[in-house]
Amino acid sequence: MRLIFIILACVIFTKITFADNLVQPSPEIDPIDVVEIQLFALQSNDENDFGIKQTWEFAHPRNKMATGPLPRFTNMIKTPAYSILLNNLKFETKEIFNDGTNAGIAVRIEAQDNKAYTYMWSLEKIQDDGPLKNNWMTTGVSGPRLLAEGS
Repeated sequence: MRLIFIILACVIFTKITFADNLVQPSPEIDPIDVVEIQLFALQSNDENDFGIKQTWEFAHPRNKMATGPLPRFTNMIKTPAYSILLNNLKFETKEIFNDGTNAGIAVRIEAQDNKAYTYMWSLEKIQDDGPLKNNWMTTGVSGPRLLAEGS
């Protein structure tokens, strides 16, 4: 199932993108897949900020209250701490914990500045009744930690 979401994300994040192609949260999407959808989107961000809009779709409602609305979130992603994620060269993910309600995903980024960074994604499964019930959503992303510089 994870492969299906990765393939779907790759297809969606080609250079020909449209607003109605946003992947929507679903209870079938695991926490690591949520992060990878967001990372593929940010890796393929375009002049219309489609990747940032896709990432916003999986932001937890509390996260949206703290970082939104979308134009403010977009400006935050373009700050030095998070712009590393935009159009990155490569990423790797690893689930650190998942207790069925909360999850942590470690992310290693190879950035365009020829440096490697790590981030920690925090996710929560929505428990409240409503359209997002049982969906994994991003509650926060740490700042970057420099791992290595290329030659």
